[in-house]
Amino acid sequence: MNKTSTWHLKVVSVIMAVLLWLFITNENVIIKQQDVAGVSLKCINLSPGLSASYPEEVSVSIVGTPRSAREISAYIDLKDKEPGVYTVPVRVEQMPGTRVSSVTPAEVRVEITESGEYIFPVSYRVREEPPAGYRVAGIDVTPEKCVVRGDLEKINRVDSLVIHLDLGSLRDTAALATQVTALDGFGKPVTGVEIMPGEVQAYVVIEKVSSYTVVAVSPSLTGKSPEGFVVGETATVPSKVTLIGSEQDLAGIESVKTKPVDISGRNQSFRQEVELAAIPGIEIFPQQVTVMVDISAAEQQEEPVQ
Repeated sequence: MNKTSTWHLKVVSVIMAVLLWLFITNENVIIKQQDVAGVSLKCINLSPGLSASYPEEVSVSIVGTPRSAREISAYIDLKDKEPGVYTVPVRVEQMPGTRVSSVTPAEVRVEITESGEYIFPVSYRVREEPPAGYRVAGIDVTPEKCVVRGDLEKINRVDSLVIHLDLGSLRDTAALATQVTALDGFGKPVTGVEIMPGEVQAYVVIEKVSSYTVVAVSPSLTGKSPEGFVVGETATVPSKVTLIGSEQDLAGIESVKTKPVDISGRNQSFRQEVELAAIPGIEIFPQQVTVMVDISAAEQQEEPVQ
């Protein structure tokens, strides 16, 4: 053997030694066992018009390059399967540098049923009315209709789609995102069906309830007239005013007072513009009246004849 051949063998030996050393020192990275939970399970080759019910997740044990649950694709093949119940194996797509050692569970129970799709209008039900003094002026639902998909037997049980509205805190117009519920003919929820979209917008218009009543005005006087003078008739113009508010707030109100009119030092009749005393939650029209006060000299009593 010549020197050239010997040199080549030495180079090859060195390269092999380096590769072996790299393999040994990195063994814990290259060859590593990992149990990955929460791997999504999907189905393939399901015939049109059918739907399948099966576990959503499986666990996969792998050897090699570490993987996350999102990097692993697990599936069941439902080719040529008719409606019925089956036990089918779980399969995992191959991944470079990784070998699947086991899947838990290795087989899953699958129920295949006929599926359907129908369109239903969406109605609303008010569970809680607006606060006292307010009422619903209008409700619009968008979209007005939703698609219901799923097992044909369950879809046939659906009688209506409804949203439930709680308006107890509303005092103004609002847009409410509300979940849609499928109900059967007895008003009970139907589960196991898909509603698209599952949430709709309810545009609720709230207005304040306004009622009115006409009541008398009661003049309010303060102070005392000078000695020798007396207060006679008092009146207002107008003598009645209109109160506007909710029926609840107006209940029981028979009159409204003016703000106090001071008669201290007055020795003759007078008239004065006066505002009416405010009543919480109620509008008064007009808000001001004219108070007319009659003041005259007191009549002196004649002394009896002796």
